[in-house]
Amino acid sequence: MTTSADTIAYHQERSWHFLDLVNDELARGELEEASNKVWGAAAHAIKAVAERRGWEHHAHNLLERAVFRLVHEEHAPRDLLIQYITASAYHQRFYGAPPEAAYIEAGKELIAQFIATLESLP
Repeated sequence: MTTSADTIAYHQERSWHFLDLVNDELARGELEEASNKVWGAAAHAIKAVAERRGWEHHAHNLLERAVFRLVHEEHAPRDLLIQYITASAYHQRFYGAPPEAAYIEAGKELIAQFIATLESLP
C-alpha cells in the first residue's frame, strides 16, 4: 500500500529527475520536450508540497491554487508566485512555438530554486 510519505518522496524525486532531463532534451534539440520537462519538474515539486498538506493536486488549476495558498495563507516567500508563473509559461509554450535553448536553460536554474524553496518549507 502506498502511503502519503511514499507519494511525497515520489514527487520530490520526479521533480529533480525531470530537471535533470532538460539537458538531455536540449542536447537532442528537442526544445518542446525540454520546455515541458521544466514545467514537469515544477509540477512534481508542487505536488509533493500539496500532498504533504493533504491538498488536492490532480489538475493544473489545483497546482496554481496550492502555490497561492502557500504564499497567501502560509506566508511562504512571494518569489514562489513569480517562479510558478515562469514554470507555467514553459508548459504553455509546449503547445506553441517552444522557447529558445538559452531561455530554457535560464528557466531550469529558476525552477531548481523553486524546487529547493518548496522542499525547505515546513
